[in-house]
Amino acid sequence: MKHSIKRLALATAAALACQAAAAAPFQAIRHDTFAQSCQALWGKNAARSHWVKDDGRGGLAYAPLNGNGDRIMDFSSAGYMGGGVALPAASVKATVKPSGNAASDLANIQTAIAKVAALPAVNGVRGAVLLAPGVFLLESPIQLASDGVVLRGSGSGAGGTVLKAQGAGHAMLSLGGASASLTPVGSAAAIADGYLPSGGDTLHVADASGFKPGDAVMIRRRASAEWIRFMDMDQLVRDGKPQTWINAGNNNEIWLRTVTAVKGSQLTLDIPLSDSFDSGYLGPNSASVQKYQASGIAGLIGAEHLALEGLPNGGGTDYGVANLDNLTDGWLNDIQAHNFTGGVVVGKQGRRLTLEKVALSHDHNHVDCSGAKAFEFSIAGSQVLVDRSASTGSKKSFYYATQAQAGGPNVLLNFTGRAEACGNIEPHQRWATGLLVDNADISGALALGNRGADGSGHGWSMGWGVAWNSKADQLGIAAPPGATNWAIGSSGALTPNVPDAQGVPVPPKLGAVDSANIRVGPDSLYLMQLCQRLGPQAVKNIGY
Repeated sequence: MKHSIKRLALATAAALACQAAAAAPFQAIRHDTFAQSCQALWGKNAARSHWVKDDGRGGLAYAPLNGNGDRIMDFSSAGYMGGGVALPAASVKATVKPSGNAASDLANIQTAIAKVAALPAVNGVRGAVLLAPGVFLLESPIQLASDGVVLRGSGSGAGGTVLKAQGAGHAMLSLGGASASLTPVGSAAAIADGYLPSGGDTLHVADASGFKPGDAVMIRRRASAEWIRFMDMDQLVRDGKPQTWINAGNNNEIWLRTVTAVKGSQLTLDIPLSDSFDSGYLGPNSASVQKYQASGIAGLIGAEHLALEGLPNGGGTDYGVANLDNLTDGWLNDIQAHNFTGGVVVGKQGRRLTLEKVALSHDHNHVDCSGAKAFEFSIAGSQVLVDRSASTGSKKSFYYATQAQAGGPNVLLNFTGRAEACGNIEPHQRWATGLLVDNADISGALALGNRGADGSGHGWSMGWGVAWNSKADQLGIAAPPGATNWAIGSSGALTPNVPDAQGVPVPPKLGAVDSANIRVGPDSLYLMQLCQRLGPQAVKNIGY
């Protein structure tokens, strides 16, 4: 039986405690006892940022970008169970040994998964399928679609479990339900605010009578022709032909949130919004709040302690590491993947996911950087934490990219990237918002900006993004119209331009740069925000 997002949020007792803390408004939840115990996260002798400061009581204070109140958002709800919750240690309920035959290996694994899926859940988890040491041959993906089932290898290193790609191109792992739907409930309430700041967690609606605390809601914002023109995105041309960045009128940005308080016409949300709403450009009735019910979304599914093997230098066959979609509260942990053309792909309905210690490596293969590239980590969902992961020797791939209109918070934490030819952390297309790149160390570029007519008119790929204490050869940090991207405590050659971007109609301006080449406190913005919201135990829960 599939669980709704709301039910999944209540799956474990530990999650209940953290979700109760998370339900309070972000602006108001800072507890003095938490603040003092989080003080060590500031680091010693670190510079202080203009944008995120010590409030004098050990807490965080955020400087507004402008008179509208736009600010750096709280990213700490990214990750499994909304952040700060340890990944579950599922009991082994079935064990599978390799057979030496691709058809038998997959059939045996799927049979064991089905067996565990039929077991009763304990705190939302049914159990783990343990793959014995050895090599399993796969001609198609292992499907993990049932709630509470974990696929566990016997280790990602020598003497552990290896999944080896065979046959036609395919992903090795597929996590999540077969299909998902978000069904609106009742009537949509128009947002009444003339301006909603990015990073804020309150809004006003024309009629709040249909809302109460605990309601799951979708906040929608329709792109208008006026806003697209304001963003200079109505002028994209590629090969002499006009390109469409975002369709006016029928393309909605959607944020999934929970109402935590109702006071008159004001709704308070559990997670801040990652974009601003300006009615002067969006027009009347262009933004709304509506209750919804989710179906077809699986939860509490993970894959861990595995080695995956593709083909040297691609081998002429495109194999991918993992696809995660129609999934809430899922994870990959301790995955070593070698020689894959495609990496980890998180779809639009992937939410509250942790990808921890996922290392993608490639044989050396010198290529030029022209033409289309693959992705090591491709993120279209929200509240996705990629933590302590790496890419080495990637061949014509982006290390990490958000996709069209991916709404934050999304976090890339303690990432290492070394590309043989070309590799960037580079949001890919069409106005994703609310990305934190925290303590990345890469060769290549960290680019938050305008890709112009690249691809099919990818245009402004990121707004309200933050590079925090990160290091790259080049920092491409641009300020979109009416917004910005930040580079704080980060090192690299500064430019407002995305590498190799073509057909940018208006030269971009440099974003908000603070403490260039000088690390700032706190050492990690994500970990400090997590500690401030839920306390130091939440930081320990995720292994810090």
